[in-house]
Amino acid sequence: MTRLESDYYAHMGFDAEHSREVLGFYVPFFDVPGPVLELAPGRGEFLGLLREAGIDAVGVDNDEGMVRAARAAGHRVELGDALEHLHAAAPGSLAGVFCAHFVEHLPTEAVRRLLAGVRRVLVPGGRFVAATPNAACYSVLSHDFWRDPTHVRFYDLPLLEFLCLEAGLEVDKSGPNPVNHPGPPPETFPAAAAVVHPAMTESIEAAAARVAGSLAHGPSDRGPGDHDPAWAYELVHLVSTLSARLGETQEALKSLHGAYRRLLGILYQANEIFVAARAPHGGDRTGGVPAS
Repeated sequence: MTRLESDYYAHMGFDAEHSREVLGFYVPFFDVPGPVLELAPGRGEFLGLLREAGIDAVGVDNDEGMVRAARAAGHRVELGDALEHLHAAAPGSLAGVFCAHFVEHLPTEAVRRLLAGVRRVLVPGGRFVAATPNAACYSVLSHDFWRDPTHVRFYDLPLLEFLCLEAGLEVDKSGPNPVNHPGPPPETFPAAAAVVHPAMTESIEAAAARVAGSLAHGPSDRGPGDHDPAWAYELVHLVSTLSARLGETQEALKSLHGAYRRLLGILYQANEIFVAARAPHGGDRTGGVPAS
Protein backbone atom coordinates (compact mmCIF):
# COMPACT_ATOMS: atom_id res chain seq x y z
CA MET A 1 0.00 0.00 0.00
CA THR A 2 1.05 3.62 -0.45
CA ARG A 3 0.25 7.25 0.34
CA LEU A 4 2.14 8.77 -2.58
CA GLU A 5 -0.90 9.79 -4.61
CA SER A 6 -2.86 11.24 -1.68
CA ASP A 7 0.22 13.15 -0.49
CA TYR A 8 0.71 14.47 -4.04
CA TYR A 9 -2.95 15.60 -4.19
CA ALA A 10 -2.55 17.39 -0.86
CA HIS A 11 0.65 19.07 -2.02
CA MET A 12 -0.94 20.28 -5.29
CA GLY A 13 -4.14 21.42 -3.57
CA PHE A 14 -6.50 19.88 -6.15
CA ASP A 15 -10.03 21.27 -5.90
CA ALA A 16 -12.59 18.59 -5.02
CA GLU A 17 -15.50 20.68 -6.34
CA HIS A 18 -13.80 21.08 -9.69
CA SER A 19 -13.30 17.32 -9.79
CA ARG A 20 -17.01 16.80 -9.12
CA GLU A 21 -17.89 19.19 -11.94
CA VAL A 22 -15.63 17.36 -14.40
CA LEU A 23 -16.71 13.88 -13.29
CA GLY A 24 -20.38 14.84 -13.46
CA PHE A 25 -20.14 14.43 -17.22
CA TYR A 26 -19.85 10.65 -16.79
CA VAL A 27 -22.80 10.05 -14.47
CA PRO A 28 -25.40 9.71 -17.30
CA PHE A 29 -23.38 6.87 -18.81
CA PHE A 30 -24.38 4.68 -15.88
CA ASP A 31 -28.09 4.38 -16.54
CA VAL A 32 -28.27 1.38 -14.19
CA PRO A 33 -29.31 0.94 -10.56
CA GLY A 34 -25.92 -0.66 -9.82
CA PRO A 35 -23.78 -2.07 -8.57
CA VAL A 36 -20.95 0.01 -10.08
CA LEU A 37 -17.31 -0.47 -9.14
CA GLU A 38 -14.94 2.47 -9.35
CA LEU A 39 -11.27 1.61 -9.66
CA ALA A 40 -8.97 4.04 -7.84
CA PRO A 41 -11.77 6.42 -6.74
CA GLY A 42 -9.38 8.73 -4.90
CA ARG A 43 -11.25 10.94 -2.47
CA GLY A 44 -14.60 9.59 -3.68
CA GLU A 45 -15.95 12.49 -5.75
CA PHE A 46 -17.50 10.24 -8.40
CA LEU A 47 -18.84 7.82 -5.80
CA GLY A 48 -20.62 10.80 -4.27
CA LEU A 49 -22.13 11.76 -7.62
CA LEU A 50 -23.39 8.21 -8.17
CA ARG A 51 -24.87 8.15 -4.68
CA GLU A 52 -26.71 11.40 -5.39
CA ALA A 53 -28.05 9.81 -8.59
CA GLY A 54 -29.35 6.81 -6.62
CA ILE A 55 -26.79 4.38 -8.04
CA ASP A 56 -25.21 1.80 -5.76
CA ALA A 57 -21.42 2.07 -6.05
CA VAL A 58 -18.28 0.90 -4.29
CA GLY A 59 -14.58 1.53 -4.84
CA VAL A 60 -11.15 0.02 -4.40
CA ASP A 61 -7.91 2.00 -4.06
CA ASN A 62 -4.39 1.11 -2.99
CA ASP A 63 -3.63 4.53 -1.46
CA GLU A 64 -4.30 4.62 2.27
CA GLY A 65 -4.81 8.38 2.34
CA MET A 66 -7.34 8.27 -0.49
CA VAL A 67 -9.25 5.41 1.13
CA ARG A 68 -9.38 7.28 4.43
CA ALA A 69 -10.72 10.41 2.72
CA ALA A 70 -13.34 8.45 0.75
CA ARG A 71 -14.51 6.57 3.82
CA ALA A 72 -14.73 9.82 5.76
CA ALA A 73 -17.18 11.00 3.09
CA GLY A 74 -19.32 7.93 3.75
CA HIS A 75 -18.29 5.80 0.78
CA ARG A 76 -17.62 2.08 0.72
CA VAL A 77 -14.03 1.80 -0.47
CA GLU A 78 -11.73 -1.17 0.01
CA LEU A 79 -7.99 -0.74 0.49
CA GLY A 80 -6.33 -3.02 -2.02
CA ASP A 81 -5.06 -3.62 -5.54
CA ALA A 82 -7.70 -2.66 -8.11
CA LEU A 83 -6.80 -5.36 -10.62
CA GLU A 84 -6.72 -8.13 -8.00
CA HIS A 85 -10.05 -6.94 -6.63
CA LEU A 86 -11.55 -6.91 -10.11
CA HIS A 87 -10.42 -10.43 -10.92
CA ALA A 88 -11.62 -11.72 -7.56
CA ALA A 89 -15.18 -10.51 -8.24
CA ALA A 90 -17.76 -13.00 -9.47
CA PRO A 91 -18.44 -13.13 -13.23
CA GLY A 92 -21.38 -11.00 -14.25
CA SER A 93 -21.63 -9.39 -10.82
CA LEU A 94 -21.37 -5.72 -11.83
CA ALA A 95 -23.53 -3.42 -13.93
CA GLY A 96 -20.73 -0.92 -14.41
CA VAL A 97 -17.03 -0.25 -13.95
CA PHE A 98 -15.57 3.24 -13.94
CA CYS A 99 -12.07 4.63 -13.66
CA ALA A 100 -10.85 8.20 -14.05
CA HIS A 101 -7.15 8.94 -14.41
CA PHE A 102 -6.19 5.37 -13.59
CA VAL A 103 -5.04 3.65 -16.79
CA GLU A 104 -2.18 6.13 -17.24
CA HIS A 105 -0.71 4.71 -14.03
CA LEU A 106 -0.44 1.26 -15.64
CA PRO A 107 1.76 -0.32 -18.31
CA THR A 108 0.02 -1.75 -21.37
CA GLU A 109 -0.10 -5.36 -20.17
CA ALA A 110 -1.72 -4.27 -16.93
CA VAL A 111 -4.38 -2.34 -18.87
CA ARG A 112 -5.04 -5.42 -21.00
CA ARG A 113 -5.50 -7.46 -17.83
CA LEU A 114 -7.73 -4.73 -16.41
CA LEU A 115 -10.01 -4.80 -19.45
CA ALA A 116 -10.14 -8.59 -19.48
CA GLY A 117 -11.33 -8.39 -15.88
CA VAL A 118 -13.90 -5.75 -16.75
CA ARG A 119 -15.28 -7.93 -19.53
CA ARG A 120 -15.57 -10.85 -17.13
CA VAL A 121 -17.39 -9.08 -14.30
CA LEU A 122 -19.87 -7.01 -16.32
CA VAL A 123 -23.42 -8.21 -16.86
CA PRO A 124 -24.50 -8.33 -20.52
CA GLY A 125 -24.94 -4.72 -21.58
CA GLY A 126 -22.99 -3.51 -18.56
CA ARG A 127 -21.06 -0.27 -19.04
CA PHE A 128 -17.36 0.48 -18.72
CA VAL A 129 -16.02 4.06 -18.83
CA ALA A 130 -12.40 5.14 -18.57
CA ALA A 131 -11.20 8.76 -18.51
CA THR A 132 -7.55 9.67 -18.95
CA PRO A 133 -5.36 12.73 -19.71
CA ASN A 134 -5.35 13.91 -23.31
CA ALA A 135 -1.87 13.73 -24.86
CA ALA A 136 -3.08 15.96 -27.73
CA CYS A 137 -3.40 18.89 -25.30
CA TYR A 138 -0.15 20.85 -25.17
CA SER A 139 -0.33 21.76 -21.48
CA VAL A 140 -1.04 18.13 -20.54
CA LEU A 141 1.68 16.75 -22.80
CA SER A 142 4.33 19.32 -21.88
CA HIS A 143 4.02 19.43 -18.10
CA ASP A 144 0.72 18.52 -16.38
CA PHE A 145 1.03 14.78 -17.01
CA TRP A 146 4.64 14.54 -15.88
CA ARG A 147 4.07 16.29 -12.57
CA ASP A 148 2.35 13.21 -11.15
CA PRO A 149 5.10 10.87 -9.91
CA THR A 150 2.91 7.79 -10.43
CA HIS A 151 2.10 8.30 -14.12
CA VAL A 152 3.48 5.66 -16.50
CA ARG A 153 2.30 6.45 -20.04
CA PHE A 154 -0.41 8.08 -22.18
CA TYR A 155 -3.30 6.17 -23.74
CA ASP A 156 -4.95 7.98 -26.65
CA LEU A 157 -8.41 7.18 -27.97
CA PRO A 158 -7.44 4.87 -30.85
CA LEU A 159 -5.33 2.77 -28.48
CA LEU A 160 -7.99 2.67 -25.76
CA GLU A 161 -10.64 1.69 -28.28
CA PHE A 162 -8.41 -1.07 -29.66
CA LEU A 163 -7.69 -2.45 -26.18
CA CYS A 164 -11.39 -2.45 -25.34
CA LEU A 165 -12.25 -4.27 -28.54
CA GLU A 166 -9.43 -6.75 -27.94
CA ALA A 167 -10.95 -7.54 -24.55
CA GLY A 168 -14.34 -8.23 -26.11
CA LEU A 169 -16.03 -4.96 -25.19
CA GLU A 170 -18.15 -2.96 -27.64
CA VAL A 171 -17.10 0.69 -27.82
CA ASP A 172 -20.12 2.92 -28.23
CA LYS A 173 -18.72 6.38 -27.52
CA SER A 174 -15.40 8.14 -27.08
CA GLY A 175 -14.02 11.64 -27.27
CA PRO A 176 -13.02 14.66 -25.18
CA ASN A 177 -14.74 15.63 -21.95
CA PRO A 178 -16.29 19.02 -22.81
CA VAL A 179 -16.50 19.95 -19.13
CA ASN A 180 -12.73 19.58 -18.76
CA HIS A 181 -11.75 22.00 -21.52
CA PRO A 182 -10.16 25.13 -20.05
CA GLY A 183 -8.85 26.18 -23.46
CA PRO A 184 -5.76 28.29 -24.15
CA PRO A 185 -4.35 30.58 -21.45
CA PRO A 186 -5.97 34.03 -21.72
CA GLU A 187 -2.63 35.72 -22.36
CA THR A 188 -2.19 33.74 -25.59
CA PHE A 189 -5.26 35.22 -27.32
CA PRO A 190 -4.77 38.07 -29.81
CA ALA A 191 -6.26 41.34 -28.57
CA ALA A 192 -8.85 41.61 -31.33
CA ALA A 193 -9.76 40.09 -34.65
CA ALA A 194 -8.06 41.66 -37.67
CA VAL A 195 -10.32 44.03 -39.65
CA VAL A 196 -10.04 44.62 -43.40
CA HIS A 197 -11.21 48.14 -44.27
CA PRO A 198 -12.83 48.92 -47.65
CA ALA A 199 -10.49 50.00 -50.46
CA MET A 200 -10.06 53.77 -50.91
CA THR A 201 -9.74 53.69 -54.71
CA GLU A 202 -12.96 55.59 -55.47
CA SER A 203 -12.21 58.31 -52.91
CA ILE A 204 -8.70 58.77 -54.27
CA GLU A 205 -9.89 59.03 -57.90
CA ALA A 206 -12.61 61.50 -56.95
CA ALA A 207 -10.10 63.72 -55.15
CA ALA A 208 -7.74 63.56 -58.12
CA ALA A 209 -10.50 64.59 -60.51
CA ARG A 210 -11.26 67.65 -58.39
CA VAL A 211 -7.59 68.61 -58.34
CA ALA A 212 -7.29 68.22 -62.11
CA GLY A 213 -10.43 70.24 -62.65
CA SER A 214 -9.24 73.09 -60.49
CA LEU A 215 -5.95 73.16 -62.36
CA ALA A 216 -7.68 73.23 -65.74
CA HIS A 217 -10.00 76.12 -64.79
CA GLY A 218 -7.66 78.14 -62.64
CA PRO A 219 -6.68 81.83 -62.99
CA SER A 220 -5.92 83.05 -66.53
CA ASP A 221 -2.49 84.40 -65.59
CA ARG A 222 -1.03 80.84 -65.44
CA GLY A 223 1.29 79.75 -68.20
CA PRO A 224 0.63 76.73 -70.43
CA GLY A 225 2.80 74.49 -68.28
CA ASP A 226 0.92 75.42 -65.13
CA HIS A 227 -2.21 73.59 -66.33
CA ASP A 228 -0.51 70.17 -66.63
CA PRO A 229 -2.18 67.86 -64.05
CA ALA A 230 0.34 65.01 -64.57
CA TRP A 231 1.68 65.37 -61.03
CA ALA A 232 -1.83 64.84 -59.66
CA TYR A 233 -2.22 61.59 -61.60
CA GLU A 234 1.19 60.44 -60.37
CA LEU A 235 0.08 61.19 -56.81
CA VAL A 236 -3.14 59.24 -57.40
CA HIS A 237 -1.14 56.28 -58.67
CA LEU A 238 1.15 56.39 -55.65
CA VAL A 239 -1.66 56.65 -53.10
CA SER A 240 -3.69 53.96 -54.91
CA THR A 241 -0.70 51.62 -54.79
CA LEU A 242 -0.24 52.27 -51.07
CA SER A 243 -3.96 51.68 -50.51
CA ALA A 244 -3.84 48.35 -52.37
CA ARG A 245 -0.80 47.20 -50.44
CA LEU A 246 -2.43 48.21 -47.17
CA GLY A 247 -5.46 46.13 -48.14
CA GLU A 248 -3.23 43.14 -48.92
CA THR A 249 -1.51 43.55 -45.55
CA GLN A 250 -4.85 43.66 -43.77
CA GLU A 251 -5.99 40.50 -45.57
CA ALA A 252 -2.74 38.77 -44.62
CA LEU A 253 -3.14 39.80 -40.98
CA LYS A 254 -6.71 38.52 -40.97
CA SER A 255 -5.57 35.19 -42.40
CA LEU A 256 -2.72 34.99 -39.88
CA HIS A 257 -5.12 35.82 -37.05
CA GLY A 258 -7.45 33.00 -38.09
CA ALA A 259 -4.57 30.53 -38.45
CA TYR A 260 -3.28 31.44 -35.00
CA ARG A 261 -6.71 30.94 -33.41
CA ARG A 262 -7.00 27.55 -35.11
CA LEU A 263 -3.52 26.63 -33.87
CA LEU A 264 -4.52 27.52 -30.31
CA GLY A 265 -7.55 25.26 -30.68
CA ILE A 266 -5.35 22.38 -31.84
CA LEU A 267 -2.76 22.89 -29.09
CA TYR A 268 -5.20 23.38 -26.25
CA GLN A 269 -7.78 20.65 -26.66
CA ALA A 270 -9.74 19.20 -23.75
CA ASN A 271 -7.52 18.10 -20.88
CA GLU A 272 -9.32 14.78 -20.65
CA ILE A 273 -10.55 12.09 -23.03
CA PHE A 274 -12.75 9.08 -22.39
CA VAL A 275 -13.90 5.81 -23.89
CA ALA A 276 -17.25 4.20 -23.06
CA ALA A 277 -17.93 0.56 -23.89
CA ARG A 278 -20.44 -2.16 -23.11
CA ALA A 279 -20.23 -5.87 -22.48
CA PRO A 280 -21.97 -7.66 -25.36
CA HIS A 281 -25.08 -9.72 -24.81
CA GLY A 282 -24.10 -13.39 -24.77
CA GLY A 283 -20.73 -14.98 -25.54
CA ASP A 284 -17.88 -15.91 -23.23
CA ARG A 285 -16.51 -13.58 -20.57
CA THR A 286 -12.81 -14.38 -20.69
CA GLY A 287 -11.76 -11.21 -22.50
CA GLY A 288 -8.71 -10.80 -24.68
CA VAL A 289 -6.02 -11.89 -22.20
CA PRO A 290 -5.91 -14.39 -19.34
CA ALA A 291 -7.66 -13.28 -16.17
CA SER A 292 -4.73 -14.27 -14.01
